[in-house]
Amino acid sequence: MTATPFALSLVQKSKRALRTARLDLQDGDPDGAVNRCYYAMFDIARAALLSAGIPEHELPRSHSGVIAAFGQRAVQSGAIDAELARSLSRTEGLRLRADYTGTQIDPKKAADTVAQAEAFVATVERTFDLGEPHLEAGRDDNKPAGGHTVSEPGVGVQQWQTNYPHPNPLSLEEEQRQARENWLRLRQQAINAEVDIDKERAADQTAENDRSHSTSMDFDD
Repeated sequence: MTATPFALSLVQKSKRALRTARLDLQDGDPDGAVNRCYYAMFDIARAALLSAGIPEHELPRSHSGVIAAFGQRAVQSGAIDAELARSLSRTEGLRLRADYTGTQIDPKKAADTVAQAEAFVATVERTFDLGEPHLEAGRDDNKPAGGHTVSEPGVGVQQWQTNYPHPNPLSLEEEQRQARENWLRLRQQAINAEVDIDKERAADQTAENDRSHSTSMDFDD
């Protein structure tokens, strides 16, 4: 099957994210390294789904949807080892903790995650024939066809609490609740900022109208 330009774009993004993960680890930023590892794995998984025959417009639009679809296509078909595939879900859990809670990822755990991400990306690239020379043959440009935004998870993570225990252990439900609440709070802050801008614009427009009305009355006199 000829790879799409969007698949090539995803492979390139995956490789860039993996390079950034290594740099973040070297710079002493384990949270950033985990974030980049997850997106390296996430993007190569989306490219694999395209290579497996899923049309671009049918790609899942949520993180949990991509993870589930990848597990179905890659693991149930026997193409990818189940334990390696589960590392995508575990890394999502670490990424949620790094991005949305106050807990810093342990540097050693981040280093292990970088190694897992490297293995995941290399295996998926090889298994689904996603090497760039192969993809170049089908490339017209490296931009997606459109409509490929992916929503933030609702948090669909399984078993990562066991593999990556919290320093002060919380239940999986509590970790998920905190991550979700933090994400919603950030989203609400962005919405509030937009509302404040709209209010300021409305106030400025009202003041301008008042000035125009006052000037008109002066001329009438």
